[in-house]
Amino acid sequence: MGEGMKQISVGALLFVLVLGALFIYVAEDIPDFGDPNSAPNRYTWLFTLDADGSVDALAQGTVPEALVDALTDRGFRDYELPATVKGLAAGEWDAYIIPKETYYNIPTAKFGTAPDAPKEQKYFYIKQEGDNLEVYRYAPIIRYIEEGMHETEVPNMVTYILADYRGFDTLGEVTVIFTAGISVILLLRRRGKQPT
Repeated sequence: MGEGMKQISVGALLFVLVLGALFIYVAEDIPDFGDPNSAPNRYTWLFTLDADGSVDALAQGTVPEALVDALTDRGFRDYELPATVKGLAAGEWDAYIIPKETYYNIPTAKFGTAPDAPKEQKYFYIKQEGDNLEVYRYAPIIRYIEEGMHETEVPNMVTYILADYRGFDTLGEVTVIFTAGISVILLLRRRGKQPT
C-alpha cells in the first residue's frame, strides 16, 4: 500500500510539472498588458509572401495578384479581398476592402450614391521585411477607434461600441435579463390564501 501511494504522488508530481511547463509555454505568447501592437489590439500575422513584383504593384496602389491568390487559398471570401492599397511609410501599406452589404444594393442610376453606403475599410496591413512581405489582419477594434466618433457622433467609445456597432447583441442581452427578471418575479410571487 505504501508503494501505491508513492506511485500516485509521483504521478501527481509529474502531472503538475507537465501542466506547469505547458502553462509557461502558453504564457510566453500572452502580450504585455497595454501593448498597442498585440493581436487583440492591433493586428494578427497571417502569412509571408515573396516580395518579387509585389512591391512595385503596392507602390503603384494596386493589389498584387500574389496577395489575392494567397488570401483566396487561405479561405478569404471575395468581399474580404483587398480592393485598394494605400501607402503608409516606406515598405508599409494598408489594404482596404469594400464590405458587402445587401441593404445598400439599390440602383444607383436612379437614386445616386447612398450617403451611408459602405465605404472602404482598413482590413490588412502589409510590411516589407527584406525580400518578403509580411501580411497582417487588423483587429476589429481598429475600426472602432478610428471611425467610431465620426460614424456615430458619440464621444464615449464604450457607448458607441455597445449602442451602435453591437446594438443587436446588447438588445439580445437586455431581452435575456428582462426575461430572467420576470421569471424570478413570477416564481417568487405570493399566492393568496386558498379557501378551505
